[in-house]
Amino acid sequence: MSAENLITFLRTIAARRDILDALVTKSKEEVIATATDFGLPFSEAEFDSKIWDLEVQLAARRGDAFDAQFGLWHTMWGQYYLEYIVNDLIVSLDETCLIYPENES
Repeated sequence: MSAENLITFLRTIAARRDILDALVTKSKEEVIATATDFGLPFSEAEFDSKIWDLEVQLAARRGDAFDAQFGLWHTMWGQYYLEYIVNDLIVSLDETCLIYPENES
Protein backbone atom coordinates (compact mmCIF):
# COMPACT_ATOMS: atom_id res chain seq x y z
CA MET A 1 0.00 0.00 0.00
CA SER A 2 1.30 3.46 -0.88
CA ALA A 3 0.60 4.96 2.56
CA GLU A 4 2.68 2.21 4.12
CA ASN A 5 5.42 2.83 1.56
CA LEU A 6 5.44 6.52 2.43
CA ILE A 7 5.76 5.94 6.18
CA THR A 8 8.37 3.21 5.67
CA PHE A 9 10.36 5.52 3.39
CA LEU A 10 10.21 8.38 5.90
CA ARG A 11 11.36 6.08 8.69
CA THR A 12 14.14 4.75 6.45
CA ILE A 13 15.54 8.19 5.78
CA ALA A 14 15.13 9.11 9.45
CA ALA A 15 17.47 6.24 10.27
CA ARG A 16 19.89 7.27 7.51
CA ARG A 17 20.82 10.89 8.16
CA ASP A 18 23.14 10.87 5.13
CA ILE A 19 20.19 10.12 2.85
CA LEU A 20 17.95 12.69 4.56
CA ASP A 21 20.68 15.32 4.25
CA ALA A 22 21.05 14.54 0.54
CA LEU A 23 17.30 14.82 -0.05
CA VAL A 24 16.32 17.94 1.91
CA THR A 25 17.13 20.33 -0.92
CA LYS A 26 15.69 18.11 -3.66
CA SER A 27 12.31 18.65 -5.27
CA LYS A 28 9.33 16.59 -4.21
CA GLU A 29 9.55 14.75 -7.53
CA GLU A 30 13.18 13.80 -6.80
CA VAL A 31 12.31 12.61 -3.30
CA ILE A 32 9.46 10.49 -4.68
CA ALA A 33 11.82 9.07 -7.34
CA THR A 34 14.26 8.12 -4.58
CA ALA A 35 11.47 6.35 -2.71
CA THR A 36 10.63 4.44 -5.89
CA ASP A 37 14.31 3.50 -6.26
CA PHE A 38 14.12 2.11 -2.71
CA GLY A 39 11.16 -0.04 -3.81
CA LEU A 40 8.68 2.12 -1.86
CA PRO A 41 6.66 3.92 -4.54
CA PHE A 42 3.96 6.49 -3.85
CA SER A 43 2.58 9.40 -5.86
CA GLU A 44 2.69 13.10 -5.09
CA ALA A 45 -1.07 13.07 -4.53
CA GLU A 46 -0.73 10.14 -2.11
CA PHE A 47 2.08 11.94 -0.28
CA ASP A 48 0.08 15.17 0.04
CA SER A 49 -3.10 13.40 1.09
CA LYS A 50 -1.47 11.13 3.67
CA ILE A 51 0.69 13.83 5.28
CA TRP A 52 -2.27 16.22 5.48
CA ASP A 53 -4.49 13.50 6.96
CA LEU A 54 -1.86 12.60 9.55
CA GLU A 55 -1.43 16.24 10.56
CA VAL A 56 -5.21 16.59 10.95
CA GLN A 57 -5.35 13.43 13.09
CA LEU A 58 -2.43 14.62 15.22
CA ALA A 59 -4.06 18.00 15.83
CA ALA A 60 -7.29 16.28 16.86
CA ARG A 61 -5.43 13.92 19.20
CA ARG A 62 -3.67 16.88 20.81
CA GLY A 63 -6.88 18.87 21.05
CA ASP A 64 -5.41 21.58 18.80
CA ALA A 65 -7.14 23.41 15.99
CA PHE A 66 -5.75 22.45 12.60
CA ASP A 67 -5.13 25.95 11.36
CA ALA A 68 -2.24 28.39 10.87
CA GLN A 69 -1.53 28.21 14.60
CA PHE A 70 -1.13 24.41 14.74
CA GLY A 71 1.66 23.98 17.29
CA LEU A 72 3.73 21.43 15.43
CA TRP A 73 4.15 23.77 12.47
CA HIS A 74 6.16 26.13 14.66
CA THR A 75 8.88 23.48 14.76
CA MET A 76 9.21 23.82 10.99
CA TRP A 77 11.04 27.14 11.25
CA GLY A 78 14.70 26.75 10.35
CA GLN A 79 14.17 23.32 8.80
CA TYR A 80 13.45 22.03 5.36
CA TYR A 81 9.95 20.60 4.97
CA LEU A 82 11.26 17.04 4.63
CA GLU A 83 13.22 17.44 7.87
CA TYR A 84 10.07 18.64 9.64
CA ILE A 85 8.14 15.60 8.42
CA VAL A 86 10.87 13.14 9.40
CA ASN A 87 12.11 14.77 12.61
CA ASP A 88 8.89 16.16 14.04
CA LEU A 89 5.71 14.84 12.43
CA ILE A 90 6.62 11.14 12.30
CA VAL A 91 8.05 11.25 15.84
CA SER A 92 4.88 12.94 17.13
CA LEU A 93 2.68 10.42 15.34
CA ASP A 94 4.62 7.57 16.93
CA GLU A 95 4.42 9.19 20.38
CA THR A 96 0.66 9.53 20.11
CA CYS A 97 0.27 6.01 18.68
CA LEU A 98 -1.42 7.29 15.52
CA ILE A 99 0.98 5.15 13.49
CA TYR A 100 2.98 2.15 14.51
CA PRO A 101 6.17 0.71 13.06
CA GLU A 102 4.43 -2.59 12.28
CA ASN A 103 1.22 -1.08 10.89
CA GLU A 104 1.61 2.32 9.25
CA SER A 105 -1.80 2.59 7.60
